[in-house]
Amino acid sequence: MPRTTFRLLTVTLVTGMAVAASLPASARSEQRPSRPSLDSLATEDRPCDVVTPTRVRFSPTLHAQLSDPDGDPVSAQFEVSWTAAGSDAPSRLRLGTTAKASGSAFSWKVPDTVPEGQVSWRVRAKDADGYGPWSDSRHQGRCQYLKDVEAPAAPQVTSPDVPLDGDEPVDVMGRYPSFTFATSSPDVTAYRYSLNGGATETVRPEKPGASVTVRLTPPSPGLLQLEVQALDEAGNISAPTRYTIRVASPADSVARWKLDDPAGSLFAGEASGGQSAWAWHGVTFGADGPSGTSATGAVTLDGTYATGLRAETTAADPTGTYSVSAWVRPEDVDRGMTAVSQTGFLAPSDFALGTTVGEDGRPAFAFSVPAASGGATRVTGGTPAPGEWTHLTGVHDPVAGTARLYVDGALAASGAAAVPAADSHGYVEIGRELEEDGTHWTGAWHGDLADVRVWDRVVRSEEIADLGHRTPQRTGYWAMDTVRTDDSYTDTPGVGGGQSLILSGDAHLNTTDPLTGEGSISLDGDGDHLDSDGHQIDTGRSYTVTAQVRLREWAPERDMALLSQGGDEADAFTLRYRGDDLMWEAVFAHADSGDAETTTLTAPFGDDTCTFAVQYDSEAGEVRLFLNGSLTDSAAYSAADAWDAYRALQVGRDGAGQGGAHHLDGDVDEVRTYAGVLSASEIRELAEPGEHPDL
Repeated sequence: MPRTTFRLLTVTLVTGMAVAASLPASARSEQRPSRPSLDSLATEDRPCDVVTPTRVRFSPTLHAQLSDPDGDPVSAQFEVSWTAAGSDAPSRLRLGTTAKASGSAFSWKVPDTVPEGQVSWRVRAKDADGYGPWSDSRHQGRCQYLKDVEAPAAPQVTSPDVPLDGDEPVDVMGRYPSFTFATSSPDVTAYRYSLNGGATETVRPEKPGASVTVRLTPPSPGLLQLEVQALDEAGNISAPTRYTIRVASPADSVARWKLDDPAGSLFAGEASGGQSAWAWHGVTFGADGPSGTSATGAVTLDGTYATGLRAETTAADPTGTYSVSAWVRPEDVDRGMTAVSQTGFLAPSDFALGTTVGEDGRPAFAFSVPAASGGATRVTGGTPAPGEWTHLTGVHDPVAGTARLYVDGALAASGAAAVPAADSHGYVEIGRELEEDGTHWTGAWHGDLADVRVWDRVVRSEEIADLGHRTPQRTGYWAMDTVRTDDSYTDTPGVGGGQSLILSGDAHLNTTDPLTGEGSISLDGDGDHLDSDGHQIDTGRSYTVTAQVRLREWAPERDMALLSQGGDEADAFTLRYRGDDLMWEAVFAHADSGDAETTTLTAPFGDDTCTFAVQYDSEAGEVRLFLNGSLTDSAAYSAADAWDAYRALQVGRDGAGQGGAHHLDGDVDEVRTYAGVLSASEIRELAEPGEHPDL
């Protein structure tokens, strides 16, 4: 035995004797500890392996659970063995531990003096009667580990789709180009990669040292960096391999029918000069497109059997990535209808985008793609409303294995979608689709359609949000810089010639200390208010209403309303100050009923001029309250809860249907109403000092 080994062994034997001496005589029995079973041993957090060494990159901690048949306390003795380079004789190192209760877990951190390479280890228990058998007795074998501190070679990266470190931008947005990671190190068990500093992903080859191919879609256009590292079984990490990729801006749609052709047209022209979509019966051009969008026109379909348009082109490969979108305005929501499809012959549609009716009888928007085993995978979300424009986008992502439906730019539903076995090479049908028999039409659209597009890639969520965004239409703006008086009433005119707000009670123009601009309207809290000259906001659809206010007293004790619009028995919304707890609240009734359920949002009291925004987002199914440009509260509020309050907009009171209540004592200014949802940035801009006539 080498001298150094002998010295180490001597030390551990002394330690072992000390442990034996420490055990009380009362704990001694005639049975020695049990032989440790292999399934109670571990190298670090990995089970004992007597055949294939567990690879580690540092001196490991060995673990064992030991017991005594009599339940006596036991200690552990670990032993590691290795053969040093240039030596034929094995070296050994042992360590004894202090005693613990039978069944306890023991561990030992192997010292770094044990060299790199393959090491075997075993363990045994000891009680007052002596040592029990080693864990490798009865031919169980010894646990093995291999200490490996050498990092693998940096991986090689290749791609048939993207020139790495190339000078020209490549069109790969949403197309999943492939990249192959390979290594010259035979013990590599994983590759770690990231794209442009994003989340790090890990992939594993089928066997150590093999290559791996992944498909990645860049997160954005521009100059991106791909970084890849190789990992071996011990956990050693290679130096990184880095390549730059020049990514072009997202490609435009491969087919687009704006459907804004003049009245009397026989077909819809394709925007880039491709196949036109020829109209069948029941199709009328010349309708208006959705306001606040780039879609200036629309086509109307009457919903009779086989009505629709056909473009004799296969715009999407159903086995690959693709996206399809359209503006839709259904008149009928009591049956399923198809806005756009790609229909094959004697086969399911390659895709269908439109509406459906669930088993519960509720309508929903839907995106359908073929299932791998036949039939279709359908994802549904959102709630279609008769006569209301909605933007739909369906995305088929075979790499992620999903079909996704976006409603007005927001993700509404996602589901698993397998790649179909084959494509049908069908034609694009607008307003209808063929049944699986290939001869009968179904899903005839009743309503308007506009701007149908198809892409041969995954369209990013940011792009979809832009596609589905409708610029809110300002329906009223009162700067309150002037008033007009005639024989019967006084009003403050709307900017741009819209409806005026009529002053009641002692309401009057304040030019001495206005909130914004040259004037504001002062109310004394004793019956003063303003109301619009007619119905102002369709509260059954998305809207935003904003106003500035300054209360006359600091922390008044009574309730006071700033804005409201109601029906006969309830207000669809009211924004008021709550005196009992110094809070502002926006209250939304679910029906025009005195005992209707309500949804309440709150905002803190401000002791100076405050700018409020109250918002209902029908597609998100949410109401929101903003104070001075920041969102303070939001809550669910579904389309079933919303209703159109027919009365005039009230400024400075609520409860108009019951004669008025909660009259405001203070000044108001900059009242605005919008059909649609202002963005958070637009609301922040309105809260900045000064008038904003262009918003």
